[in-house]
Amino acid sequence: MQFRGTVFRYGRDIDTDVIIPARYLNTSDPAELAKHCLEDLDETFVSRVRPGDIIVADENFGCGSSREHAPVAIKAAGVSCVIAKSFARIFYRNSINMGLPILECPEAAGAISDGDVVSVDADAGTITDETTGTVFHAQPFPPFIQDIINEGGLVARTKRVLAEKGGRVAMARATYRICTLPGDGIGPEIMAEGKKVLAAVGTRANVDFVCEDHLIGGAAIDATEGTENPTALPEETLLAARASDAVLLAAVGGPKWTNTDAGKPRPEQGLLAIRKGLGLYLNLRPVRMFDALRDASPLRPELLEGVDLVIVRELTGGLYFGEHRREWDVEGAGVGGGKGGFASDAMEYSEYEVDRVVRWAFEAARRRRGVVHSVDKANVLETSRMWREITHAIAAEYPDVRAEDLYVDNAAMQLVANPAQFDVIVTENTFGDILSDEASMLTGSLGMLASASLGSGTALYEPSHGSAPDIAGKGIANPLAQILSVELMLRYSFQMDDEADWIVSAVRSALDDGWRTADIADDATPADHVLGTVAMGDKVVEYL
Repeated sequence: MQFRGTVFRYGRDIDTDVIIPARYLNTSDPAELAKHCLEDLDETFVSRVRPGDIIVADENFGCGSSREHAPVAIKAAGVSCVIAKSFARIFYRNSINMGLPILECPEAAGAISDGDVVSVDADAGTITDETTGTVFHAQPFPPFIQDIINEGGLVARTKRVLAEKGGRVAMARATYRICTLPGDGIGPEIMAEGKKVLAAVGTRANVDFVCEDHLIGGAAIDATEGTENPTALPEETLLAARASDAVLLAAVGGPKWTNTDAGKPRPEQGLLAIRKGLGLYLNLRPVRMFDALRDASPLRPELLEGVDLVIVRELTGGLYFGEHRREWDVEGAGVGGGKGGFASDAMEYSEYEVDRVVRWAFEAARRRRGVVHSVDKANVLETSRMWREITHAIAAEYPDVRAEDLYVDNAAMQLVANPAQFDVIVTENTFGDILSDEASMLTGSLGMLASASLGSGTALYEPSHGSAPDIAGKGIANPLAQILSVELMLRYSFQMDDEADWIVSAVRSALDDGWRTADIADDATPADHVLGTVAMGDKVVEYL
């Protein structure tokens, strides 16, 4: 596959609603979609683009919703190829399925300018900027992807194969590679149950899930101790995660690795580093009430009626990623005005970091009950004032979604006073960290809550609880949050919604029939219905 054309150069986070505005989604006709391609970003694009031209962009091209209209519009407009520093994973898959060639090459995308003439040999993986004479190298397509694109997409290829087989063809069994990170504490125990349920789903759905364990957190620190670079995230782990279709993590941390020495690695650094390394910028935490567990919640049962909310938390900015400073013997910082210690943490956000997360929240609300609560502290913090301004601008694009602002302290109160009012809550990193843990107690146990970290790279799924070192190895940990993390993985990485629903139904059935782990059992739970980690995993598989 070889292409040559003039470059249209765009920035980062070009989402699918920019590629083809939502107001045109009432048609799937390629010719009609092409007329409006990129019109909100570049109103002259359609009039200037010529067959064979090339789009070049920065990170996270095609983020946003999973709709296939975006690559269809680009291809129908005459674009021969898209080159970017990185692509949203679902957009990447949709593009291949639609027969639109896309190449990930950070070096080329960073150097090529608007209006340059570029030639591409996709089979060899070479990109030549004829204007500057520079040659770049990208990973060439595997042969099977080359075949799909050459034939105009997956549907066209499948039709040809079916015709050759006389309409009868045995469809290949799908295979997904999953980077599994058992981590620390109870992590290996609950991960085993997550894999068990995943394997059962695979058998029923005729799908192969290939899991490969790697190190993270305290386990990684121990394994790399004594080396030049002891770390909570070995390079091999990050490379394996990037090469996988999804990452499934259990838990990290524990008192063994607790220290205040800034020069020593800590388990939690592995989690922050892998999120950053995979380009994950939002965390999704569903809070779903299982009727059988209402009595396990510290709230009165009547307050839990209808609770079904999602917290969308920004992951890459704010206090956790700002500058951290610590000084000693600072004049005037001590008690009584003498010398003393001083510390500061910077809370910083760029506009694009806020925009992409808030926009995702509005898209999610549109598919749910249509309500977004944006949580900030705009009466005090400048970052919150910018957050609120951006949210209001995005809200104007979603007239079908009701948007409300809440100060974070009020949000914390409302979560326990009237949790059923919430549909989608979106907020910055630190506020989201705190509110999501508070919301977890609505369900009665952190052992029931899963989460997903999403962005431009391989998505990561994990329970919301910690490593619980006090019960590690005792076989009593609740594996349901890990199992429900598998549910989210099926739903968001593999678009296997029906199979994800199987897991939710199996968990609900097990709970409805009175089966409990120790953390969610009460005085009324019969002793023979209190299960250990393995037995609860077996029970979920039984209900599958």
